[in-house]
Amino acid sequence: MGNEVVYRLAHTEIAGVQWLPKKTMALKVISLHGWLDNAGSFSSLSPYLSDYSHVALDLAGHGLSQHRPAGCFYHLWDHALDVVSVLNQSKQSVWLIGHSMGGAVAMLVAAIAPDKVRGLIVLDNMGPLSGHPSDRVVTLQRAVNKMAKFRPDRATHYSSKEAMVLARMDGFTSLSKSASAFLVERGAYEDGDGTWRWRHDGKLTFPSPFRMDEESVDAFIGEIKCPTLALVAKEGVYRNTPKFVKERAAQFPWITLKWLEGNHHFHLEPETCLSVANEIQRFINQN
Repeated sequence: MGNEVVYRLAHTEIAGVQWLPKKTMALKVISLHGWLDNAGSFSSLSPYLSDYSHVALDLAGHGLSQHRPAGCFYHLWDHALDVVSVLNQSKQSVWLIGHSMGGAVAMLVAAIAPDKVRGLIVLDNMGPLSGHPSDRVVTLQRAVNKMAKFRPDRATHYSSKEAMVLARMDGFTSLSKSASAFLVERGAYEDGDGTWRWRHDGKLTFPSPFRMDEESVDAFIGEIKCPTLALVAKEGVYRNTPKFVKERAAQFPWITLKWLEGNHHFHLEPETCLSVANEIQRFINQN
C-alpha cells in the first residue's frame, strides 16, 4: 500500500492513498472507486502504474473519508464537487480513472471541469444509471422513507475480519478472497467490544432519491472532450447488455472501447489486473 494522504476541503475531508512515481515530472493519475468500495480497490493495479504519480481517493462516506452529516444523501454531483475541489488544489491536469460508480463520477468531472482532466479511463462503467421521469415520485418517496428510519446503531457487525472478507466475497458482485481482503483492509474496523464493522456510511445503502434521465446523461457525455478509454469486463455488469454498451459508447465525442476478460472488479483481481494495466498504460502513452 502507498502513503496516506488527506485533502482538507472547505466542506469536508477526503482521504486517499498515494503511490509515488519512479521519475520526476510524472503524469498525475487520480482513481475513483465504486459503490461501497474504497481506495484499496486500486491496490492490485497501482504497482503496474509506477511511471505515474497515482492517488486513489476514498469518496465521501467510504474508507477513511468523512461521512456526510445526518440527513444528507450521497448524490453523484456531491462526489463530483469533492473531486473537483481536490483537483483545484493543484495546477496540474490529471488522468481520471473511475471504476463503476467512480466511473460515473469521473465522467461528470470531465464534463464540467475539462481544464482539469487530461484524459478519462472508465472501468466497467458506461455512465450514470438513469431513470424515467414517471418514476421520480416513487423513487424519492422510497429514499426519503429510508432516510427517516435510519438508525446508525443498527449497523451489521461481524465476529472477525475473516468473516467480513467472506461476506464481501458474496456482495453485490462476486469477488475472490484476495480481492475482497484488499477492500476489507481499508473498509473495516474493530470496535471496542471486539466486533468488526464496516467503515462506510450506512446511508450509502439507501436507494438514490433522484436519477437523471437519458437525455441528461447524454448531455454530460457530449461535453467530455478529452481522450476516453472504456474497458468493459466480459463477466461484469454489462455482460448481458452489449447493445447498450455500443450505443452509449457512440455518444462520446472521442472514445476507445475494449472488452476484457474478468469480472466487475477485473482491475483488482490478481488474474486480470495486468491486462487492465497494460491497456491503461498503452492508452495514456498514446495520448
